[in-house]
Amino acid sequence: MLARQLRLVKEKDFKKIFKQGKPFYNKIFRVKVLANELKNNRYGIVISTKVSKKAVERNKLKRQFRAVLNEFDKKLIQGFDLAVIVSPVALGHEYKFIKSELEKILFVLKLFKAKK
Repeated sequence: MLARQLRLVKEKDFKKIFKQGKPFYNKIFRVKVLANELKNNRYGIVISTKVSKKAVERNKLKRQFRAVLNEFDKKLIQGFDLAVIVSPVALGHEYKFIKSELEKILFVLKLFKAKK
């Protein structure tokens, strides 16, 4: 579970990211990134009913994405808002695949800290 200060909750924050954020696309999700003026990253996960009509399936996907983001949070450069918009293709994939795809996107975004 992501801590409260690591989550995007307010609608105005999501609107700002969707309007001004830099988009990156993948087959199973899109990521929009925008710099914030905080000391930590904030994450938002958007899964519409177009992905699945069943709340159980949407919640499972949301939990998987949260777990991946929580795992990567300490390895990432801080000071960004990230919104992950999940597409219907994500339903059939396992956790490991979701993790590897998200890791690839975060690497392309150059959000990982440099290794010492």
